[in-house]
Amino acid sequence: MISKFKQSISARSLSILLCACSPLFFASCDKDDSPSEPEKQGAFFISATGESAQYILRADDPETGEMSIANNVKTLELSGYTWIFNANPSVAVGLIYQQGDPGIGLGYVVAEDGSLHESGQFNITSRFTSYGFFDRYALASVGGITPVDASGAALTDAEGNERTDGVTFTIIDLKNNFALQEKTITTLNITGNGGQATLSGIVDMGNGEFLTGLVVSQPRDPNQGGGSSSGAIAYPDSVWVAAFDAGLNLKRIYRDDRISYSSGRFRSQYYSQIAKADDGSVYVFSGSYESTTTRPAGALRINKGATAFDASYYFNIQEKTDGYKFRKVWHITGNYFLLELYNDLVPAATGAATQYGVADAAGKTFKWVTGIPAKDKITATGLPAPYGGKMYFPIAAEAADPAIYIIDPATAAATKGLSITGATSINAIGRLTQD
Repeated sequence: MISKFKQSISARSLSILLCACSPLFFASCDKDDSPSEPEKQGAFFISATGESAQYILRADDPETGEMSIANNVKTLELSGYTWIFNANPSVAVGLIYQQGDPGIGLGYVVAEDGSLHESGQFNITSRFTSYGFFDRYALASVGGITPVDASGAALTDAEGNERTDGVTFTIIDLKNNFALQEKTITTLNITGNGGQATLSGIVDMGNGEFLTGLVVSQPRDPNQGGGSSSGAIAYPDSVWVAAFDAGLNLKRIYRDDRISYSSGRFRSQYYSQIAKADDGSVYVFSGSYESTTTRPAGALRINKGATAFDASYYFNIQEKTDGYKFRKVWHITGNYFLLELYNDLVPAATGAATQYGVADAAGKTFKWVTGIPAKDKITATGLPAPYGGKMYFPIAAEAADPAIYIIDPATAAATKGLSITGATSINAIGRLTQD
């Protein structure tokens, strides 16, 4: 039973303060349910790292052959980009933060002749710990920020200490030359237990709302070192997911006690563990990161259009994985999801996670991925791309060129595809199509 501190709270009583006083950053973004169009022509965008630089490469078929890093589309002036890919508009967005100095973000699309074309640049001045897409916008966010009032003065708590419950969004307009805005919301007492929240992930619901996982903690010490934006986790056996609208107004909170919070953690990063299946259901995973939680790694479900978790659905994933917990989750197709699992049964905060498996969330089954390098031989992995019912997964291993491995979700069997000679790792792969 859900405890008293998590009783239902109205959206009105959880009103969120927008610390910037400008109008809503975007208009309503409702989508229709018109039939899907035939697939457009496109290409695969590949980000790879060499000994001294980061590169962009283009491929038509990543399932076979090899390519030299010398045959790149672009040698980037900066390294350390995080690449994310959107379907509509079809674009690759490169996010970068230069430790306090403005970083040059990049956008890439497929041109009419099939080539990869830089479509825009933008400055990023804030660090980010979570990111994703909502309608025509790329969003990046960071928590643990001290919010300010309209005059710029820091907001303080009852004892006069500066608050740290702000979440700052960098909002990138993909259809307006990558125009930027920043908005800060406050999260103090967002779940009614006096805590604050860091956001993890973005799932566009297609109805003018997006979902994000809440990592709820005690107020963070503003003098706390390190990159974490969370304080001490007071309720490790509970999960919260928030629904926001286009104006960053809180619409509702989904809450449950059957799993721990939904986020993968590594240093300052909060990896999304919520994802939408093809039927519109949202699966909320939890890798049970906190050592203090008693909940096994598992998943709950939010049915399409529902305002609460499905009380009849619970998936104990940890009992299917021989006791291993997971860190990252990616949707492949249908109800299939690729999981990145820790190598140790009791993972350390920065422990290695180079084991992989496929979970059928609807069928509540799990299979280990076969056909990839051994977990102790993998040196790096990159952002994978779902395409054609398969998952294209970049893996670098000892004594071999990094390569794309193609995973069949039904069997969890992988085959080695395109390799990149001269590269030390493949950071990301994504399918772009002509708009």
